[in-house]
Amino acid sequence: MTVKWGIIGCGNVAEYKGGPALYNVAGSELVAVMRRDAAKAADFAKRHGAKRHYSTVEELLADEEVNAVYIATPPHVHAEQTIQAAQAGKHVLCEKPMAMNVAQCRQMIAACREAGVELWAAYYRRYWPIVQKMRQLLAQQALGQPTMARVTVTGLYQPPADGSTPWRVLPEIAAGGFLTDVGSHRLDLLVYLLGDVTEVSAFVDTITYDIAVDDSASLLLKFENGAQAVFSCHWNVGTGVDELEIAGTAGRLLAHPLGEGKLTVCSDDESERFDVPPPHITHLHLIEQITGSLTTGGPNPLSGAEGMKTTAILEAAYRSSRQRSTVAISDL
Repeated sequence: MTVKWGIIGCGNVAEYKGGPALYNVAGSELVAVMRRDAAKAADFAKRHGAKRHYSTVEELLADEEVNAVYIATPPHVHAEQTIQAAQAGKHVLCEKPMAMNVAQCRQMIAACREAGVELWAAYYRRYWPIVQKMRQLLAQQALGQPTMARVTVTGLYQPPADGSTPWRVLPEIAAGGFLTDVGSHRLDLLVYLLGDVTEVSAFVDTITYDIAVDDSASLLLKFENGAQAVFSCHWNVGTGVDELEIAGTAGRLLAHPLGEGKLTVCSDDESERFDVPPPHITHLHLIEQITGSLTTGGPNPLSGAEGMKTTAILEAAYRSSRQRSTVAISDL
């Protein structure tokens, strides 16, 4: 079987991250693309080698050669487009965050289940070499019993010079701010490495910028296995930081910077460093996993149910901040 992809939404994510992976993996082919601006869709198709281009979702989903779609649109249409694709009999890879809330995630999962198609969430960092190395070390109990984690990710919001308002700062489109856009990837990694989160306490605020979404978030997370995490996500820090630390009864590991694949593992009497950089195309290893599971009939490596876990943490964090209380994931 060849996975023959159609892309819905040909913006920057499809341009530089997800799109190139679809035609750089054996058994995977980019067939068609869709963007509302027909000229831009045609240009994208030409540059990326797609056979056809469309300007509506319906046209792309009617393409009989396409058997899977990559939804690379803003979050507010993820649920609607996933359900449309499932009803058209297409497998679905949906960009993060999977949806605006848990209720929409459940609708997406149900639609794909009923249609007999697979649904994946595009949390591609799970399959980066540094994260796989961290997972291997945890499985080998290199840290003993994991007890705590710390995530720090910072950046500086840059308003457009032309005075326009990007969709990423519109809550009705983006669902949230820096926590949702960038923090979601790190939350997913914590779930992947440490297991399910059971409780969330958070302050999520807009401190610095005149925008309608958060530029600052501080979360406390409790995991099913008893571990705890401190999660800091700030869009108003002039020095960029990208760290993920996990510690346990026998040592700790520190990814710094996570995006460059720099990993240090420490115990009381020694430390070891690893240089495990990400792939040249960010989604490459995720598409390899997806292609492998479809062609062999193996298990879904990153199901909709798994992707929903991060959306649940996000929803709990925003609710916790509003209510000034701890929120249990089971209450969502």
